[in-house]
Amino acid sequence: MAISLDFIRDKIGGLRKQCDGNVNEDDFSLAHFTSAFDIPTSHWNKLVLESGNYLLSAPYLAALEQHPYKGMFFHYVVAYKQEEPVSILYYQETDVHIANVDKNVDTDKVGDTQSFFSKAKGVISSSLESVKARLLVQGNLLQSGEHGGFFTESITLEQQAFLVDSAWRKIVDSNKSGKKIRCVLIKDITKDLDEQIKLIDDDFASFTVQPNMISQIRPEWNSFDDAMGDFSSKYRVRSKKAVKQAEHLQLRELNAIEIQELNDTIMQLFKNVEAGADFHMVSIHPRYFIDLKAALEDHFILKGYFDGAELIGFYSYVKGIDHNYASFVGLNYDYNRDCALYQNILYGLLDDSIRDGAKSIDLARTAMEIKSTMGAEPQEYQLMVKHLNGITNSIVKRFIQNIRPKEWTQRRPFKEAPKQ
Repeated sequence: MAISLDFIRDKIGGLRKQCDGNVNEDDFSLAHFTSAFDIPTSHWNKLVLESGNYLLSAPYLAALEQHPYKGMFFHYVVAYKQEEPVSILYYQETDVHIANVDKNVDTDKVGDTQSFFSKAKGVISSSLESVKARLLVQGNLLQSGEHGGFFTESITLEQQAFLVDSAWRKIVDSNKSGKKIRCVLIKDITKDLDEQIKLIDDDFASFTVQPNMISQIRPEWNSFDDAMGDFSSKYRVRSKKAVKQAEHLQLRELNAIEIQELNDTIMQLFKNVEAGADFHMVSIHPRYFIDLKAALEDHFILKGYFDGAELIGFYSYVKGIDHNYASFVGLNYDYNRDCALYQNILYGLLDDSIRDGAKSIDLARTAMEIKSTMGAEPQEYQLMVKHLNGITNSIVKRFIQNIRPKEWTQRRPFKEAPKQ
């Protein structure tokens, strides 16, 4: 769909006149959209291709928009420098319950404030049990990683921070969802960008959560068997044992019709895993898997493990541009111990990515230790949060700045480093 510059100018508003001295705000303008079907596709697609990030692609974002989590609203921003698109930014707006904030962090590991937070977290959780906040998130709550935006190489770090700051303020001021945004979360960014944003607005509180786990794929691998061959003896023996435990199961890819027919079982298996998760802000729409397959076709893969005719587990992932992204999994936990089901799911994700010719697969957060046993490495990101009420924000800031991710042990399965 062709979009005229006049249409874009109609969408453009003024930028906030607060920025680093090295940024000339008059050079930039922002176009704000609330549907993936309205964005200037040629400009958006150009930057997605340059980014290499399929999770910023219009088809993927449109699929999420079609059947959103209850109450979720979407925002898309294109930044222009003298009418040339130089950045795309993606936002989700939703209501979140904040009672389980302490589930994702180890508040006993906070130095001098240990006693205060250990005693306070139970009180805080119980008092916030029914509290909801309207949250604006730069990024994707359904995927971990840097999926909240992209900047061309011509944009300096100072300019990136200025555009991030200007974009969320423009969205809040527009009130296009009709609901008052109370909090802003900038999700999964680099430490350098985090620090630069604070030079503009030091009311943000920065924190880290569990790292993303990324498996880099060596060029000489043709299957998971090749990866196992590079494991040390201890980890190779363990992996072979896990594979053998699942030999009697059938693993096969489900097509769009099969996903629709088995959707009730798929969702129940997913909910089994979701119920045991340490922390999640939102869930998925009941048609998530059906609609993602319909929209992305061969870019979305869902494979199921069958014991006879019974679906007992599945994994899903998005095939990107040189990189794959693990999506949701589901398990019947009655099979997990005897069949090493979750471990085989991870092996399946790596094997598929190798065969796809991907350079890496993002295995997301959680279960870091078991993911590291197959060579996945942690990728740390910063998150920034700000409550738009100054008094409330001072309390949030004090709490957030003193929490730490739960500790875990990284395993190193390879005999030697990859060839250069």
